[in-house]
Amino acid sequence: MLIRRVTGVAGAAALAAALSSAPAMAAGEIRIAAGQPGTPWHAFGAALARRYEATVPGGKAVTVPRGNGYWNPVVVNARRAEFGLSNGASAAWAYMGDETAYRKKKYTEIRAVMAGLRPVWIAAMLRVDYVRNTGFFTLDRALRSARGAPRIVMEPFSSLVPIVADKILASMGSSRRAVRERGGDILQVAAAQIPPMIRGERADLYFEAVGRARATALGAALAEHVRFVDLPHAALDALTGTGAAAYSTALRSEGGGREVETVELGTMLIAHRDVGNHVVRAMLRVLIDEREVLAKSHRAWRDYSPSPYEALKTRGVPMHPAAASFFRERGWTALAKRGRIPLPRPKPRR
Repeated sequence: MLIRRVTGVAGAAALAAALSSAPAMAAGEIRIAAGQPGTPWHAFGAALARRYEATVPGGKAVTVPRGNGYWNPVVVNARRAEFGLSNGASAAWAYMGDETAYRKKKYTEIRAVMAGLRPVWIAAMLRVDYVRNTGFFTLDRALRSARGAPRIVMEPFSSLVPIVADKILASMGSSRRAVRERGGDILQVAAAQIPPMIRGERADLYFEAVGRARATALGAALAEHVRFVDLPHAALDALTGTGAAAYSTALRSEGGGREVETVELGTMLIAHRDVGNHVVRAMLRVLIDEREVLAKSHRAWRDYSPSPYEALKTRGVPMHPAAASFFRERGWTALAKRGRIPLPRPKPRR
């Protein structure tokens, strides 16, 4: 089933209307925009809400059960939630009003609280038999050739992946329409449907946003069927500096493991600009002082190990004043200027 991607002002308005039925905030309660129950975004937010309630005296926290890493900047901007878990790239694109992602609509009420919560990057996978049949062993050749356009598969509009894919196509002088005119196709289906499509030779190029666990699972599920490939230099140039960051990681697929050049989308906690300083500081104490507990609370937090450099790399989203002062007081601002310095893990509590 082909699903049309809906973004921009109309989509944002529809989501805001859907969220208008969200319960009003009770005294002392905060809302965290996370995602639909059963998704990693919801698990991420629910674990944070539980830890907030357990450690902040009188603190109450609930998750807003709609949205995701793409939509949550819109939710927070509309003050439907005080905090939101967002991809770093989508927060940056929302704030600047990126044309592809948000149709030039700017969401300037959001503020960064802490970046670098967990790495999320784009995995581009070409089907092995497609490579053998066409000779197109790079994404550059597959997307630029006048023949043999791939059938591209990815998740629906609710994911950030289609936006990244559109940016990749544009950087190559292509588009969805051009892909179809060259005999290819654009297919958007639920994530669980995609591996069977690859194995059944119904798709040739798969774009996915992954963390370590997801990348490992896809590598195992499609080990003999796909080859992880680099993003072309033109795509890296177009994506980096506008929300995404250059990223190199080892991925295992057909032919063994290799370093793949791609982009990292990041995960960030954002807040509405009007959230009180004491609330933001309380949330940061949970994130930093309780990070070991969070990392063990749910597999969604397993890759959470913040460093000053990553925590303050907000990709152009202004930092909430309370967060800025919090990091200065803890010395993180000075440490961040020195680059990638791991944060020492605290000794276990007895």
